[in-house]
Amino acid sequence: MSRHFRFLAVIPAALLALAAPAAALDGHFVPGFGARNTAMGGAGAALTNTDPLTALGFNPAALTAIDGDQVQFGIELIKGSPEVSSTVQTPFGAVSGKTDDDSGLQPLPDVAWARHKKGSNWAVGFGTLAMAGFVTDYPQDSSNPLLAPQPFGFGRVNSEYQYLRLPLAVAYQVNPKLSIGGALTLGYARLSSTAAAFAAPDCSGPTTCYYPAANSEDAWGQGFQLGLLFRATPTWSLAASYTSEQSFQDFEYNSSVANPNLPTFGLDRSFKFNVGVPAQAVVGTAWSPTSTFDLALDVRWIGYDGVDGLGQSGFNPDGSLRGFGWDDIVVVALGGEWRVGPHWALRAGYNHADSPIREELAFFSTPAPATFSNHASVGLGYKVDQQLRLDVAYYRGFRHDVSGPFVSPAGPVPGTEVTQSNASDSFLATLGLTF
Repeated sequence: MSRHFRFLAVIPAALLALAAPAAALDGHFVPGFGARNTAMGGAGAALTNTDPLTALGFNPAALTAIDGDQVQFGIELIKGSPEVSSTVQTPFGAVSGKTDDDSGLQPLPDVAWARHKKGSNWAVGFGTLAMAGFVTDYPQDSSNPLLAPQPFGFGRVNSEYQYLRLPLAVAYQVNPKLSIGGALTLGYARLSSTAAAFAAPDCSGPTTCYYPAANSEDAWGQGFQLGLLFRATPTWSLAASYTSEQSFQDFEYNSSVANPNLPTFGLDRSFKFNVGVPAQAVVGTAWSPTSTFDLALDVRWIGYDGVDGLGQSGFNPDGSLRGFGWDDIVVVALGGEWRVGPHWALRAGYNHADSPIREELAFFSTPAPATFSNHASVGLGYKVDQQLRLDVAYYRGFRHDVSGPFVSPAGPVPGTEVTQSNASDSFLATLGLTF
């Protein structure tokens, strides 16, 4: 056993290097954790038949529902399909174009461990969870006004943001019906952007401005999570949890002056940007009318409004962008699991969340087209024996559009429009071990 845990200790460091940014669905968050939870639409905060990834992701109190030592290794392969189109009215007519994203398949790894000894009221857990992110790679496109060469447009827009959470959790079963739990949530984030609008532009005239590049930099943050699980009856349970907003260090960039018309062109310059992680609250219920069927419903609130880099909007006095201006969202997740015989389980789910992008501020979200609203999921589980389980899942994020005008420091630009659009496909596999 000690050899197993020494091996597991090196896994979080490896995941930090391997994880790619997510093309997420609930705002910029992934809809679920592991193949089982994701196949159920991301519902499961109140499940008493739970697993380490679901408990660490949504409700640490549920760790007391786990028996023995359990470890899960998960991988998600996700392919987003962002598109951006824009239109500008000119004296000679409208100029418009649409550009497809060139980013490819992205791997998202997860690992979780939980221990709850039989007969003990205490349980603990630890994990490295790929929580959120976005990625775009729009080539420079002279036919698309938004992506026209600088200084007329942004030129190529290539952005990557990744957020990993490392929860250190403990739970206590107060009595046979009530469990409570809490976690310290360490966070790791990485951000890069070509045409970094969050930096002050390099201007040689009122309309001749160039944005510098921001190569990949990382930052660390921290927060906490609290949860409870209430077993109201043998077949019905309730849950609630709260994850605090996470404060992060600034991303600090060393770049160079981007405007070739300036005598300082190519010389060193530096800038900073901060991206926080919004608070979340979850309430959920689960119903298990038989020993072979579970139905779960979760409602989540994600508080983007006012969060550094994400919820702030507008421009700073130096012309840099303050943030995307995203709004708070509510997520509804519904899923079911039917266990067929001693080995197989069938799962399906549905997830709905309004896009956090405000129509009047859609222009700001070009690097992060978090337009998703609905997705459906299916999955399959196979229990090899008492120690080994394999789960697989697929979900589809249906295409959704958000449109609004170009926005300058002086306000909306008349006669302009930008439309952000995105869809995604994702495959997941999770291996579970019980010791």
